[in-house]
Amino acid sequence: MRKLIFGFIIILIILQNSFCSKSYNLLKTNPKRVYTGLENFLDDYADDYGNKRAAVVTNHSGVDFYLQNNIKLFRENNIEIALILAPEHGLYGYQNDYSEENYIVDDKLNAVVYNIHKLNSKKLRHLLKVADFVIFDMQDMGMRCYTYISVLKFLMDTLSGTNMELVVLDRPNPLGFLYASGPFLEKKFYSKNISSFPVPLFYNMTIGEAALYYNGEYTKNVNLHVIPMEGYSRRMLFNNTMLPWVPPSPNLPTYISSIIYSVVVLMEGINISVGRGTTKPFEYIGAPWIEPVAFSKGLSELNLKNFAFRPVYFEPTFSKYEKERCGGVQIFYTGGSFNPVEVSFKIIQYIMYNYNQFRWDSYKNSYEIDRLAGTDKFRKYISEKKNYQDFLSDIDSGIYLFLEKRKKYLIYPEDYLPL
Repeated sequence: MRKLIFGFIIILIILQNSFCSKSYNLLKTNPKRVYTGLENFLDDYADDYGNKRAAVVTNHSGVDFYLQNNIKLFRENNIEIALILAPEHGLYGYQNDYSEENYIVDDKLNAVVYNIHKLNSKKLRHLLKVADFVIFDMQDMGMRCYTYISVLKFLMDTLSGTNMELVVLDRPNPLGFLYASGPFLEKKFYSKNISSFPVPLFYNMTIGEAALYYNGEYTKNVNLHVIPMEGYSRRMLFNNTMLPWVPPSPNLPTYISSIIYSVVVLMEGINISVGRGTTKPFEYIGAPWIEPVAFSKGLSELNLKNFAFRPVYFEPTFSKYEKERCGGVQIFYTGGSFNPVEVSFKIIQYIMYNYNQFRWDSYKNSYEIDRLAGTDKFRKYISEKKNYQDFLSDIDSGIYLFLEKRKKYLIYPEDYLPL
């Protein structure tokens, strides 16, 4: 009996040492799950970067399958953290907007964390002098107006023409099961954080593929190294990856909310609440001047494939219509593929047709919707009461040209049929 117990203890010690060691090989025991770029970097490449100084562009979503923080894991692999650069919502992902701080000294991480949105390229290049290479590791959302892809572009523009290596650790595109769609960014609607990456609104690439595309088509001379995933298929729902869903920003608490967000994001350009400040962000939409039962009935009659609607009242604690009772709907995603731009177009057009209170939100001397969509065509086609097919015919050529260019940068196969 003692020998059996002793043998069991030895096995536990061996397993503990294996799991705490620098190698991830023993963790790759589930062929059904996806292994992220972070895990593959630690398993296959970290030794090459040992005793080097890294500048890490990341946030709270930079974790492995076991929810271990990437900064901790890099240090365990003898990579020195020279500085950390955080995107919108901050390093810990609890801020609802951009931080006003230039930097903070994080005592828990024993590191200086800089707000990348407070930097220009000159300042960033100066800061990076303390590092030997840069790591980019955070969860993207697969849509151009989500600010993390703009952070990647800004970083690559800054590193262009330098010898400093950029290591991008790939992660799934939560909207990868959808096809590329929406208008290609027009230059006159460029904005640094919201619409800067030269792609359609939904580009159907992972963050690693997007980096390869931008380097190949635009910067051309970034010293780029993308660490791919294993086991990833483009048609996967995020659930299929078996990876934990860590909300990439505060108002995307669940994977389902992120799918519905793809439809609702353009509605942030009109005068309705999209559920910010409620328990169902982006799943609730409405306004004080909407009666929910009629609204739900009207949206249901649009026969939008893969979506259903329930009448609700809600009261946002912040954002649009703060502390006002709003009538509206809860949006339910019922499964399957869809075109988020089409669904958004038809819902916004319905609201415009049926409510005199409808307005396009302004942004400086223009419209917020144009900044989000990267074009004014989306707004104009709705305002002129044209149908979605007319709009699609106008933007089709931009999508087609993009799809042709992007082919050579894809890491993962196109294993689905287009819409």
